[in-house]
Amino acid sequence: MTDRILFTESSNNLGGQELQALQQMGALEEMGIKTRLACRGNSGIAGRAALLGLQNQSIPFRNSLHFPSILAMRRLIQAWHPQAIISHSGHDANITALATRYLPHRPVLVRSRTYQPGRPKAWTYNRFADVTVVPSAGLRREILANPGIAPERVQVLYPGIDFNTLERAATASLPQNVISWLSQRTGPLVVQAAMLRPEKGHLFMLDVIAQISSRFAGLRYVIAGDGEQRERIAERISELGLSESVLLAGLLNPVAPLLKCADLVVMPSFYEPLGMAQSEALVLGVPVVASKVGGFPETVTDGETGLLIEPGNLNAWANALTWSLDNLPRMRQMAQAGGQKVRSQFSVAANLTKLLQTIDLASQGRR
Repeated sequence: MTDRILFTESSNNLGGQELQALQQMGALEEMGIKTRLACRGNSGIAGRAALLGLQNQSIPFRNSLHFPSILAMRRLIQAWHPQAIISHSGHDANITALATRYLPHRPVLVRSRTYQPGRPKAWTYNRFADVTVVPSAGLRREILANPGIAPERVQVLYPGIDFNTLERAATASLPQNVISWLSQRTGPLVVQAAMLRPEKGHLFMLDVIAQISSRFAGLRYVIAGDGEQRERIAERISELGLSESVLLAGLLNPVAPLLKCADLVVMPSFYEPLGMAQSEALVLGVPVVASKVGGFPETVTDGETGLLIEPGNLNAWANALTWSLDNLPRMRQMAQAGGQKVRSQFSVAANLTKLLQTIDLASQGRR
């Protein structure tokens, strides 16, 4: 019986991974399972946890071998006695593995991994955690391409989406500067919500928009997100003469109001373990065009709930967007079907059920 779960997070950011952890903690608390968070004291997740009334303890997590952090984690575990620990980033996962070494009653160690940097190392998966949970079967296949990794050590755990919260968020007002910009043109609205990183395909999508802009008067493309490529994207917007057609809106929280008012949500990623914006868009009834890569085929069925296009194929993407914008009623029908699929696959209840089953199976596997 699992009644205490410790979550750990060494990242300073507050993104999808961190918000998912907080959502799990809140939902587990409602089920009567006690939770606690170990994280950096000045991190984004610490601040949000405090606002949500979730217990958190400050651990420095300066690096994977930070001795004071190892001691602090060991003291926390020995004092609180969690049955399972779910780690979300590299430093905290490694420190947790070291802190629990040689404990007489070691908790089940769960590593949550949302992407795989470089070639997966067998010892990381086979020795540093009892089980690693990943958000898609696509990412699981990528990891198990290393035959040295035990298949039972890597399990798919689809994220949970709080549909009621998402729908409420979609009714919120957009920032005034976004409202003002949108009112200046009346053409179709294409939206991309993703961190501004190379693999997300923003620069590629700008080329697509430039190619189809003459076909759709007043076409608007809004980019919601922030990140390392912001300056380069801004430069490319200017180079292509798209300054009136493209808005770099920055990080919008929540992003649901922007998704809701879009005619089309695009996800032109070159690499994507799963992605969330396309699933949230489908729940809101908004059509989606995404790359046929990674976990996207697990959330979008080509020709039935949206369109999947070869990543990086400029003509294919231009044709897909042209057809979609010319056939929006049909695309909206696909989105409605996609929303039903997402609701059955990505509910919070399904996420928690699978999480607890995974912990239980990992515990049995150690006996």
